[in-house]
Amino acid sequence: MTYREDNREDKPIRPIRIISCGVFQFALEQLRLEEKFPGLTATYLPSNLHINPLELKKYLLKEIIASQKINERIICLYGECFPDIEILCKQYGVIKMEGHHCYEIFLGRGNFREIMDDSAKTYFLEKDLILNFDEYCVKPLELYDEEMKKLFFKNYERLVYVRQPADPDLMPIVNKIADFLELSIIVREADYLNFEKTLIDLISSD
Repeated sequence: MTYREDNREDKPIRPIRIISCGVFQFALEQLRLEEKFPGLTATYLPSNLHINPLELKKYLLKEIIASQKINERIICLYGECFPDIEILCKQYGVIKMEGHHCYEIFLGRGNFREIMDDSAKTYFLEKDLILNFDEYCVKPLELYDEEMKKLFFKNYERLVYVRQPADPDLMPIVNKIADFLELSIIVREADYLNFEKTLIDLISSD
């Protein structure tokens, strides 16, 4: 079954591929957009690619080229996770989700700006980073060294945990991270309604 624009049976639209960071996988699966838009599929890249932006760029470009070979429209569900991601997307005609970070995408631009306007010295966490904090942060940044920890986190005053609806109870881990970084904790809920609306607008934009 192919999703068709304007209910015209003689005008099939191109299949759509969402190429996404793995941090969005659960949210996208909850929204079940493939059921609403037959012909839509999603590819998830490992979230730990953020540790090496050059590797992330390589993997993303590989997926973009593969999708273009089968004439798919492409939506890139990433923040500005390596310096020239916007240029790359424009170069290959890829529609990129707006947002500097996955946290901004989860919260919505208005909520994100409100948090940052209240204090720019905010460090964000979501489930994937919380569960892999040692692997993604402590080890590569050598945060077990007090001087390194001070270097990377001296300008932060608080952390914001962006909680998704079906997250398990992560507060014990969040508390440990906050204690380790010597930061206060605020919890904010992810805005799936805004996330869904933004994605549907992108899907329907052609």
